[in-house]
Amino acid sequence: MRELHITGPLTMQTAAEQLSLLDTLNDGEACTINLAGVSQLDSSAVALLLHWLRVASQRQLALQLTGIPDSLRQLLRVYALSDLLPGAAAPMQETN
Repeated sequence: MRELHITGPLTMQTAAEQLSLLDTLNDGEACTINLAGVSQLDSSAVALLLHWLRVASQRQLALQLTGIPDSLRQLLRVYALSDLLPGAAAPMQETN
């Protein structure tokens, strides 16, 4: 299984740079996308995740998301998409 790391902002200004991220994988390959290094995001990150999910489905890639920032989990819940994205439905950590 390959692990791909996303770092820095994932916003309208940067999301397009990540559209081809899955192009380096072979059809049927398993992949984990680690988002722990994402420093800033907006709704473009949600659109990008949906694009990756569509590509993974078309190419029969086993896609898993890890290190999902709480702010992205919140956006996914607002758009009722948590259940569609592998790894996104995990509960957010509570803060005191």
